[in-house]
Amino acid sequence: MIRRLAFSLLTVLLVSVMAACSSSDGSDDGSITLQLGHELPENTPASDAIEEMAESVAEKTDGRVTFEVFPNDQLGNASELLEQMNLGTTDAAGLMVGSMQTLDKRLAIEDLPYMFKDKEHARAAYKGEFGDYIADIVAEEGLTVFGLLEWGFRHITNNKNPIVEPEDMEGLNIRVAEAELRVDAFEEIGAIPTVVAFSELYGGLQQGVVDAQENPLSSIVSSKFYEVQDYLSLTGHFYNTVVLSVVTEEWDKISEEDQDIILKETERIQAKVEQKNDENEEGYLQELKENGMEINDNVNKEAFREKASSVYDKWEAEVFGEELMDVYREASGW
Repeated sequence: MIRRLAFSLLTVLLVSVMAACSSSDGSDDGSITLQLGHELPENTPASDAIEEMAESVAEKTDGRVTFEVFPNDQLGNASELLEQMNLGTTDAAGLMVGSMQTLDKRLAIEDLPYMFKDKEHARAAYKGEFGDYIADIVAEEGLTVFGLLEWGFRHITNNKNPIVEPEDMEGLNIRVAEAELRVDAFEEIGAIPTVVAFSELYGGLQQGVVDAQENPLSSIVSSKFYEVQDYLSLTGHFYNTVVLSVVTEEWDKISEEDQDIILKETERIQAKVEQKNDENEEGYLQELKENGMEINDNVNKEAFREKASSVYDKWEAEVFGEELMDVYREASGW
């Protein structure tokens, strides 16, 4: 009797644990709750837009679809989030294209320096064939892309000197994310790239572990890097886009009507993020100036692109292939 009772209790416990480990919650009425983790700092246009999308989707679907949003790597970093999605313990994510390269190395393409001639070509690329190609690569890994949000151009801050020519990067110890192509690009320019987790970056700059870092203006402001960095150079060397994706098995549980609502909402916030980024740029620069940063916009971008050109040939031959690169080149504006 005691043995049978113990077995029954163990069975109940196991069932409870399995239920708790399931991230999506489908109810009898057909509603579904999806955990969405992302890597973006809070109080940035893209992060705010994801929160807005979640609220709007819940309202417009009458609660049939609910996103529980966890910003700023709360559920884990990019590779951890992708692994969780593979295991079914997280349903959705907001990750930069390059951050998803552990799924497929071709997604590292976003780390090519000076990919796009300007902001207009970059935005149009992700709304066109290039963006579709990226979504197809992600789909091959069992994930459905339901939105693309602009994160923006990345710029360099440091404690040594303004960056104008590639020579100004010689020997500069710069923090980079754990991404092979970014490391290659900065080494080609002459810098010393050092992989540091974003969560440890402020302290690393403060303690002199690294001299420099690179991020969009919104992140530089929200992370208060002006407290530990003297110079901002508007290099615009990488352009990042955030991929909103969901495990395809979970996406397929959502009705076509509600899928359409989600797609329309992400398209709406995509336009809003771009508008906010444009509107906020001057404000970001002013805030950084007021907090003591010296800012220069006289960067010789052509010289930087030429200096790093060899990584294009190497990565096309070894990773990206001609087809993907042709799609990119058509959209690049160069």
